[in-house]
Amino acid sequence: MFNIVKPNTNYDFVKASRIGVIASIIVIGIMMFVFFTKGLNYGVDFTGGIEMQVKFDDASVDSQKLRTVMQEIKSGDVQVQKFSDATGNEYLIRVKGSEADLNVVTKDIELKLETTFNKGSYDIRKIEIVGPKVGRELKMSAIYALIYAMLGIFIYIAIRFDYKFSPGAIVALIHDVLFTVGIFAITGYQFTLSTVAALLAIVGYSVNDTIVIYDRIREVMDKHKGISLPIMINKALNETLSRTILTTLVTFLCVLMIFIFGGSSLRDFSLALVVGMVSGVYSTVFIASPVILLMERLFGKKTAE
Repeated sequence: MFNIVKPNTNYDFVKASRIGVIASIIVIGIMMFVFFTKGLNYGVDFTGGIEMQVKFDDASVDSQKLRTVMQEIKSGDVQVQKFSDATGNEYLIRVKGSEADLNVVTKDIELKLETTFNKGSYDIRKIEIVGPKVGRELKMSAIYALIYAMLGIFIYIAIRFDYKFSPGAIVALIHDVLFTVGIFAITGYQFTLSTVAALLAIVGYSVNDTIVIYDRIREVMDKHKGISLPIMINKALNETLSRTILTTLVTFLCVLMIFIFGGSSLRDFSLALVVGMVSGVYSTVFIASPVILLMERLFGKKTAE
């Protein structure tokens, strides 16, 4: 079997996890501060409104010029964002949360584009219209879906493992979700239904990676009963390190290609997966595993007595 890491490797992950835990607390604390003060950049899926994707052939059209034209419509908060690469000239025109007739507003935008620019010089590639009430309902449904999924995973973890292992898996799972949401709060990327789908995938990916490591730790504990728990954890992590790197690297590269070449419609989804996968591996090694030591110190002696 191909090993990217030498079989006798013995990195001290338990010792490094102290720094990892402190770093995670600081970083997630900052992210949650940004989240509660700035909030997320919710897409039309959740806020309601109009999202129109327009590509211009005329290179002289820029964000400022298009923004000035759209402000003349007087139909709520009109936002213009360029999302194509440097060689493209593609924009998103958004009108969020308007209670007016969104179909009428759409016609006004189309008419303004037609009267300002040559009709053959641009192409309307996508139009999405979501009412504000439907947007609020979708937001609540997405929140419930994420909560129910995590509760289901928590119940599974509680049944799958004992008191030493379950808390670490739950903490790692919460860590990955908070970290991914925090990245969206800091970067300002749109938080859409696709992002929620990615979060659900991250929940499954994170717990799967943790279970693999935990099973190896339990195997080591059964074989080597005379050694200390930190040595057992380090041994298990080192034995699975090659597998962890290979599987994560392959998956990460696939998702990274989607993020780079998948276009704007997949960018938010793929960004969440990229962040979640990196966070999932990190939390399994530096968050979930060391929690076993904490639980042993808190409850191990009482159980033995």
